[in-house]
Amino acid sequence: MKRTHIVSLLLIAALIGSFIATFTSTSRSVNFTEAAATPGEECKVSGTLNRDYPVVYEPEVDPTKTVFHMVDAAGETKRVILNQPKPTGLENSESIDLYGSAVGGEFHATEMLMKCPSKYNENNHVLLSEETQGES
Repeated sequence: MKRTHIVSLLLIAALIGSFIATFTSTSRSVNFTEAAATPGEECKVSGTLNRDYPVVYEPEVDPTKTVFHMVDAAGETKRVILNQPKPTGLENSESIDLYGSAVGGEFHATEMLMKCPSKYNENNHVLLSEETQGES
Protein backbone atom coordinates (compact mmCIF):
# COMPACT_ATOMS: atom_id res chain seq x y z
CA MET A 1 0.00 0.00 0.00
CA LYS A 2 1.11 3.48 -0.70
CA ARG A 3 1.84 5.83 2.13
CA THR A 4 -0.99 8.17 1.05
CA HIS A 5 -3.50 5.30 1.26
CA ILE A 6 -2.42 4.47 4.80
CA VAL A 7 -2.60 8.11 5.89
CA SER A 8 -6.04 8.45 4.26
CA LEU A 9 -7.34 5.35 6.08
CA LEU A 10 -6.01 6.63 9.41
CA LEU A 11 -7.62 10.02 8.80
CA ILE A 12 -10.97 8.42 7.97
CA ALA A 13 -10.76 6.23 11.09
CA ALA A 14 -10.04 9.30 13.23
CA LEU A 15 -12.99 11.18 11.72
CA ILE A 16 -15.34 8.26 12.33
CA GLY A 17 -14.10 7.95 15.92
CA SER A 18 -14.62 11.65 16.63
CA PHE A 19 -18.08 11.50 15.03
CA ILE A 20 -19.10 8.59 17.28
CA ALA A 21 -17.65 10.27 20.38
CA THR A 22 -19.49 13.50 19.62
CA PHE A 23 -22.91 11.94 19.16
CA THR A 24 -22.74 9.27 21.86
CA SER A 25 -24.46 10.42 25.03
CA THR A 26 -22.48 10.00 28.21
CA SER A 27 -25.35 11.21 30.39
CA ARG A 28 -26.33 9.02 33.30
CA SER A 29 -29.99 8.38 34.08
CA VAL A 30 -31.15 9.80 37.44
CA ASN A 31 -34.19 11.30 39.16
CA PHE A 32 -34.57 14.96 40.15
CA THR A 33 -33.15 14.40 43.66
CA GLU A 34 -29.96 12.83 42.31
CA ALA A 35 -29.65 15.55 39.65
CA ALA A 36 -29.94 18.24 42.35
CA ALA A 37 -27.17 16.53 44.34
CA THR A 38 -24.77 17.12 41.42
CA PRO A 39 -25.70 20.59 40.11
CA GLY A 40 -24.28 21.49 36.73
CA GLU A 41 -23.51 17.87 35.80
CA GLU A 42 -25.26 16.66 32.65
CA CYS A 43 -27.70 13.82 33.23
CA LYS A 44 -30.90 12.25 31.92
CA VAL A 45 -34.21 12.41 33.84
CA SER A 46 -37.25 10.41 32.72
CA GLY A 47 -40.82 11.16 33.70
CA THR A 48 -44.19 12.49 32.60
CA LEU A 49 -45.66 15.92 32.05
CA ASN A 50 -47.44 17.32 35.12
CA ARG A 51 -50.71 18.51 33.62
CA ASP A 52 -51.63 20.43 36.81
CA TYR A 53 -49.31 23.23 35.61
CA PRO A 54 -49.52 25.09 32.30
CA VAL A 55 -46.94 24.72 29.54
CA VAL A 56 -45.54 28.21 28.93
CA TYR A 57 -44.17 29.02 25.49
CA GLU A 58 -44.02 32.66 24.39
CA PRO A 59 -42.31 32.83 20.98
CA GLU A 60 -42.60 36.62 20.87
CA VAL A 61 -40.56 36.90 24.08
CA ASP A 62 -38.11 33.99 23.64
CA PRO A 63 -38.66 31.49 20.80
CA THR A 64 -36.12 29.06 22.26
CA LYS A 65 -37.60 28.69 25.75
CA THR A 66 -40.37 26.35 26.91
CA VAL A 67 -41.30 26.04 30.59
CA PHE A 68 -43.32 23.17 32.07
CA HIS A 69 -43.41 20.87 35.11
CA MET A 70 -42.47 17.21 35.03
CA VAL A 71 -42.94 14.32 37.47
CA ASP A 72 -39.94 11.97 37.62
CA ALA A 73 -40.02 8.21 38.27
CA ALA A 74 -39.76 8.82 42.05
CA GLY A 75 -42.85 11.06 41.99
CA GLU A 76 -41.04 14.39 42.48
CA THR A 77 -42.24 17.38 40.45
CA LYS A 78 -39.81 20.02 39.20
CA ARG A 79 -40.05 23.07 36.99
CA VAL A 80 -38.27 22.40 33.70
CA ILE A 81 -36.80 25.01 31.40
CA LEU A 82 -36.29 23.53 27.94
CA ASN A 83 -33.91 25.53 25.75
CA GLN A 84 -35.86 24.69 22.59
CA PRO A 85 -39.14 25.73 20.99
CA LYS A 86 -42.20 23.93 22.33
CA PRO A 87 -42.30 20.43 20.80
CA THR A 88 -45.45 19.45 18.96
CA GLY A 89 -47.54 17.04 21.00
CA LEU A 90 -45.94 17.83 24.37
CA GLU A 91 -49.32 17.90 26.13
CA ASN A 92 -50.20 14.47 24.69
CA SER A 93 -46.90 12.75 25.49
CA GLU A 94 -46.87 9.50 27.47
CA SER A 95 -43.31 9.89 28.73
CA ILE A 96 -40.46 12.37 28.50
CA ASP A 97 -36.67 11.96 28.64
CA LEU A 98 -34.81 15.18 29.47
CA TYR A 99 -31.08 15.73 29.02
CA GLY A 100 -29.61 18.60 30.99
CA SER A 101 -28.64 19.64 34.51
CA ALA A 102 -30.11 20.90 37.76
CA VAL A 103 -29.76 24.62 38.38
CA GLY A 104 -31.14 25.84 41.70
CA GLY A 105 -34.55 24.27 42.20
CA GLU A 106 -35.13 23.81 38.45
CA PHE A 107 -33.98 21.46 35.73
CA HIS A 108 -32.48 23.12 32.64
CA ALA A 109 -32.86 20.79 29.66
CA THR A 110 -30.93 21.11 26.42
CA GLU A 111 -32.58 18.14 24.72
CA MET A 112 -35.87 16.29 25.08
CA LEU A 113 -37.22 13.02 23.69
CA MET A 114 -40.93 12.22 23.94
CA LYS A 115 -42.96 9.07 23.60
CA CYS A 116 -46.36 9.96 22.20
CA PRO A 117 -49.43 7.73 22.36
CA SER A 118 -49.69 5.32 19.49
CA LYS A 119 -52.73 5.26 17.28
CA TYR A 120 -52.12 1.52 17.00
CA ASN A 121 -52.60 0.60 20.65
CA GLU A 122 -55.31 -1.82 21.72
CA ASN A 123 -57.72 0.80 23.12
CA ASN A 124 -57.83 2.66 19.82
CA HIS A 125 -58.21 -0.62 17.92
CA VAL A 126 -61.29 -1.53 19.98
CA LEU A 127 -62.80 1.92 19.45
CA LEU A 128 -62.21 1.76 15.72
CA SER A 129 -63.71 -1.73 15.52
CA GLU A 130 -66.86 -0.60 17.36
CA GLU A 131 -67.20 2.46 15.10
CA THR A 132 -66.87 0.42 11.91
CA GLN A 133 -69.40 -2.15 13.13
CA GLY A 134 -71.92 0.61 13.83
CA GLU A 135 -71.55 1.91 10.27
CA SER A 136 -72.35 -1.49 8.68
